[in-house]
Amino acid sequence: MLISILSIIANIGFLAVLNMNIYTDRAMMPTGEIREWHRSPAARLMIADQPFLIYLQIALSAVSIITSVLFLLGVRGRLIRIIQLVSLAGSAAVFIIIMIVSSDLHAKYA
Repeated sequence: MLISILSIIANIGFLAVLNMNIYTDRAMMPTGEIREWHRSPAARLMIADQPFLIYLQIALSAVSIITSVLFLLGVRGRLIRIIQLVSLAGSAAVFIIIMIVSSDLHAKYA
């Protein structure tokens, strides 16, 4: 039961951090001034044409939250528990990968 509650809190935290503006991008404009943008990891991945990581994170988080809620509502089963643990571990791994990848991305401007 405790793992289910922690799983829900962790996944909500992962999705919240991915949407927080924690990166600052700077670029030189043609007029000579420097412009700053404050972006979230999700926004940086979208700008760099790598949204599949965000979609994977959302899917794993959804599976983890749904199985956790099912477990809290009394659906007991070995398969539910295994799916919950695997999706929680996958969600945490993808979150770490997203944070590493988004910190080293360069935006594509057309």
